[in-house]
Amino acid sequence: MSDRQPTAAGAELPKALASPERFGVVVRPPHYAWDGEHFASDHLVAIERDSVAGLPGRIEVVVEGDFVAVVADSLTAAQDAARNLRLEWRTASGEGHDGSPAMVAETARELANEASSRALPPHRHDYGWPSRLRWGDIPGWVVADCSDHCLTLWVQTLTPEALSQDLMALTGLPAERITLYGASRARASGLGRHCGDDAAMDATLMSRHLGYPVAVWLDAAYDRDRRALGQAQRITLNANVAKSGEITDYHYHQEHASGNIATVGLWLCGKAPGRRIVTDDRALFSPYAFRKAHHAERRDAQGADPHSEGLAEIQQAFARESFLDEVARDTGQDPLALRLRHLDDARGTELISSVSRRARWGEPPSPTITPPDRLHGRGFAYAQLPDRHQRIPEGVRSAWIADVEVNRVTGEVALTRLVVGQDAGPEVDTSRLQQTLQARVLGSARPLLGHTPAFDEWGDGSESSGSHGGALMETTTPPETGAGSTSLPMPLHEADLSPGVAVIANALFDATGVRFRQPPFTASRVRRALQDPGNPLQGADNGGPARRSGRRWLKVAALTAVASTAAMAWPWKGAIAPIQRPAANLYSAETIERGRLVAAAGDCAACHTAEGGRENAGGRAFETPFGTLYSTNLTPDEGTGIGRWSYAAFERAMRHGIGRDGRHLYPAFPYTAFAKISDADMQALYAYLMAQPAVSAEAPANALSFPFNMRPLLAGWNALYHDPRPFEPSPTQSDLYNRGAYLAEGLGHCSACHTPRNAMGAERRGEHALAGAMVDGWEAPPLNQLSRSPIPWSEAALYDYLRHGGSSLHGVASGPMAPVVAGLGELPEYDVRALAHYVAVQMGAPAGDSDAISAEASALLAAARSGPSDMEEGERLFEGACAACHLDTGTPSFSSAKTSLALNTNLYSEHPDNVIQSILSGTHAEHVPGVGNMPSFADSFSDSQVATLTAYLRARFAPDQAPWQDIASRVATIRQYNNNTPSPHP
Repeated sequence: MSDRQPTAAGAELPKALASPERFGVVVRPPHYAWDGEHFASDHLVAIERDSVAGLPGRIEVVVEGDFVAVVADSLTAAQDAARNLRLEWRTASGEGHDGSPAMVAETARELANEASSRALPPHRHDYGWPSRLRWGDIPGWVVADCSDHCLTLWVQTLTPEALSQDLMALTGLPAERITLYGASRARASGLGRHCGDDAAMDATLMSRHLGYPVAVWLDAAYDRDRRALGQAQRITLNANVAKSGEITDYHYHQEHASGNIATVGLWLCGKAPGRRIVTDDRALFSPYAFRKAHHAERRDAQGADPHSEGLAEIQQAFARESFLDEVARDTGQDPLALRLRHLDDARGTELISSVSRRARWGEPPSPTITPPDRLHGRGFAYAQLPDRHQRIPEGVRSAWIADVEVNRVTGEVALTRLVVGQDAGPEVDTSRLQQTLQARVLGSARPLLGHTPAFDEWGDGSESSGSHGGALMETTTPPETGAGSTSLPMPLHEADLSPGVAVIANALFDATGVRFRQPPFTASRVRRALQDPGNPLQGADNGGPARRSGRRWLKVAALTAVASTAAMAWPWKGAIAPIQRPAANLYSAETIERGRLVAAAGDCAACHTAEGGRENAGGRAFETPFGTLYSTNLTPDEGTGIGRWSYAAFERAMRHGIGRDGRHLYPAFPYTAFAKISDADMQALYAYLMAQPAVSAEAPANALSFPFNMRPLLAGWNALYHDPRPFEPSPTQSDLYNRGAYLAEGLGHCSACHTPRNAMGAERRGEHALAGAMVDGWEAPPLNQLSRSPIPWSEAALYDYLRHGGSSLHGVASGPMAPVVAGLGELPEYDVRALAHYVAVQMGAPAGDSDAISAEASALLAAARSGPSDMEEGERLFEGACAACHLDTGTPSFSSAKTSLALNTNLYSEHPDNVIQSILSGTHAEHVPGVGNMPSFADSFSDSQVATLTAYLRARFAPDQAPWQDIASRVATIRQYNNNTPSPHP
């Protein structure tokens, strides 16, 4: 095996890896999971290859055991084939899964505190270690070429040795015939594997079956494998504590045989090597001397490889040091003093004393002004490992003290200080240790980026959310395989890292009061724990009795539902007391930045900024069937804005539509969608708004007809139509879909414009969801399968439209969508891809545009080259005002439209409104580089001319559609709505 790093130009990289021509996508079983000792999955019964036979291009299906994949000429083609491939699976009976691939990793059984059981010692805790720390570092290609009795791979991996062992088990090749590029030891941390190894196995299986190079895209979709593989190790510790504080009856039990779990593909194809497990009561080494100590472990009778041995030492140190910290806290002892009490080693005692003096352990922190969204904590951990000759007395002693800072809103954890002492070996590079632990255990130190995808996590959890993209990369471009794709520190020996995970867990507990008993400690986990510290998923101590299930729970739920409905229907709400305006610097920069992204996704400024007015100062008019409403001032002005609103008042308005003064808000403010916003995003949005400049601007009074001007009546409306429950991700959907659903259904409030409303102004449900509606004189087109686009949308086209403001087959975003797209430009790329994916699922859209779609577009363009012969007046208007930009005449133009009108969805709509609006108001596409604005013709054309031109555009560019009726009446209505003055010319 080689771990050479290719040059930036790829000179050392074989051509087959640098320029693959085939791309693969795996199709996992509906259910698969690792339970700590066995792998269980659904079994493949039948496969209908004909289900993909009609798709364009060359599609090949790879099947080996329960491993299934499709390979095509592009990634989008492979994704479409994977969606269309029909498979029949048989549920594995009696193999331990219950329908959820995440059950092994994150169950209450694994992480909950079980100390309440009377039959157990007073101090008993379980600690876990994940099979995969995360899905990967950055989205990127994994390429395999298994041919000529050799295997070469371009891969992201932290554990090249473990990956090589899996590849040898699959291929039967010796190590010298397996070459890993991009797997430099500069990327290894010794803390465990990530899903880059699983993607490498997938690519190898495909290439091995087909005999040519295959590229696989590694991104957050592989987080499903992380969840399915669950825990690699579970360690149980229990002990008694005498009145003197001495630990007795110390029991250490290591439940699983190995902390190194093979790749998913190897399990599915049936090539994972078997193991003979034995239980060993041998005395595992511990640096501490306890009375009546007992150690037991389960292990492979054939022994463990060096990588597994080193990882086991880290896992043991994490469990032991976390347990001692918990015992110290429970018994009121100083964590450092408790260890010294049980340490019968002069070298270790001297080292701990030295490190504690350097870190000033026990001294009160210096008084500083701490933002309310920040928590601070300090932890200690110690380890003693054998030297390179496996001699324990001569081994290395290592003592660590770490300080952490936790953002209680975002969940981000920063390792702010690290004091490390070792009494042997080379000098400790503390900065390198700190960098490694920050990246591997906590996630990136940069704001907003954790390593575990969550529906309210901004970005995909990668170390780079820039141009690497997500699931819809341009697949005609060779994979980027140059050097420098990651920036991780140089390798660290396990002895260096052994106490590192425990010291962070202990510091986190000191800061938050929540005990995390399994790494990594990502932002989403920390945030969830702070919101619900009694949640057993976090491993938090929950001193209360266990919840009872059954009829009592149902009664409570029923009473709660009745009470909630009654409270919602009560027309008079109490006011929330005003507060002094929070200081602009009260919240941290990271929280405010998250809030900025929340505001951009919610497009707050589009509705709360009047034309020509200050941002978010309110005053924009909204015409409704019930009268005119004006948006309110969102700036922190104390007199006219929300400057005196507490967070509780702000949250009530956002979730329940009740203002600080107790008045009901009108649902034109989409609190029906904003109720789905997570607590973290809601707090961050409040922090961001309070940090903006205050603008004194009183909004005009609403002008609503009776009885709609009676706000108390809205209580009944809320009881009928408002669901204040927060967003819940679907367990049957991918992380990408759930993220898109959260943005679309909550923050983005897409349905507010794209769903028709009933007579009471409430969004219609069921089949009418996202079926299109008229808003502010524009038609918001359907976002479901009712779309009338002449060229079917694809997920790739939706992404281009939302990210870049235009699609080559659909045109540019204009009208009310223009500011929406401009706001989306502020979001991480993964989030826009998630939105595109969600909408694509609603539309039933394919991943990419096929050759057949391109041919269909070409046919429409050809048919529109000439207009109808009986519409001379319309043609004259078009040639004079439109043709220079909208026809490709071969003459250079600085304002040429990029997409032909023959592909414009507006001309295929049942309503002419958007076409009329574009003529009267023009289109403004400053958000689209290289696209000019279309001027307004309101002052140039009379109503009859606008009607004539509109009819001509429909007849020429949508010739298979019926002519619009009563266009002149719509022109007059829209002009009046826009307050345009018609041209005096006939």
